[in-house]
Amino acid sequence: MFKGHGGNIKAIRNDGSNIIDFSANINPLGYPAEVRKVLWEHFDEIKHYPDIDCSALKSGIAQKIGHAEHEILVGNGSTELFYLIPRASKPAKGVVFQPTFNEFAEALRCSGAAVINCVLKAEEGFRFQYHNAFFEDDKVEMAFLCNPNNPTGQLVEKTVILDMVKRYPRVTFVIDEAFIDFVDKPERYSVVHEASALQNLVVVRSLTKFYGFPGLRIGYLVTHGDRVEKMMAQKEPWTVNTLAQLAALAALADVEFVSRTRAFVFEEQAFLFNGLSQISGLSPYQPTANYLFIKITGGKTTAPALRTQLLEYGIAIRDCSNFVGLDDTYFRVAVRTRVENMRLIDALKDAVRLWR
Repeated sequence: MFKGHGGNIKAIRNDGSNIIDFSANINPLGYPAEVRKVLWEHFDEIKHYPDIDCSALKSGIAQKIGHAEHEILVGNGSTELFYLIPRASKPAKGVVFQPTFNEFAEALRCSGAAVINCVLKAEEGFRFQYHNAFFEDDKVEMAFLCNPNNPTGQLVEKTVILDMVKRYPRVTFVIDEAFIDFVDKPERYSVVHEASALQNLVVVRSLTKFYGFPGLRIGYLVTHGDRVEKMMAQKEPWTVNTLAQLAALAALADVEFVSRTRAFVFEEQAFLFNGLSQISGLSPYQPTANYLFIKITGGKTTAPALRTQLLEYGIAIRDCSNFVGLDDTYFRVAVRTRVENMRLIDALKDAVRLWR
């Protein structure tokens, strides 16, 4: 049985050919056209070391989100930053609200912290509700929360997060907003604007999922300037390559791409949800971003078996059985183009018929 992250097409087939990848949640429109142009024009810059401080990109990010440059730290994908945060803080214990991105717990373990998994309940739709009991142990000094959550898609209101952050000043709250740009009315949920004012709040964002170039690996975090300085002392130099910096800067400048992506994803998200809802034996959760979380409710099959079955149709899905708190009846699919989404729906209809 294959386990791990989505998007590992070469682990499925040697060359990854003829596979429609629904396992990774990447912008179905790809990357902005300007990205390719900028990379070709500046390709020869790979002969030199990259800007160690990511100065131009930090300036671009700062202007876009309304923060000072010294409150921003750029990394080789958001995952590098998830590992850097506890490494710089050395928390004794960390809380992870499960099921969620597996690297949160691993990042805590690598820093020497004990991990406390707070598993959200399936019977409550995996909705986040925090309780004082999560933080009664005074050795809990860090908490990871994904918003919207991966893989369930559940959202937490901004007011709830800020209340928690202010209530427990000894705990550093790391909020993963990797998919927030795909969300309708993101201002209701994002706490990026408060990240510099609250010293125990760190917001991490990916630049590769929305802008469609995960192979380049780039993300950033926003927090109080003093915390950025402490993290920089623990960060390896030159982790962000020249081409990634150029691509991110070009993508951030493309305002039209943002509006076009959001309109496209909202339409296809609704289409895919409606189509999957009509398949007996599947129960999709109401989507909030560019992916759908689905439970198998009928037939004698599992998500790993379904994953194998759909590969025969040239389709890869994300088996969610290796997420803490989930069993083998859950899987996740990305929102892709209309033709691809129709192909997924048809393949799942065929698969369901074979279960009976």
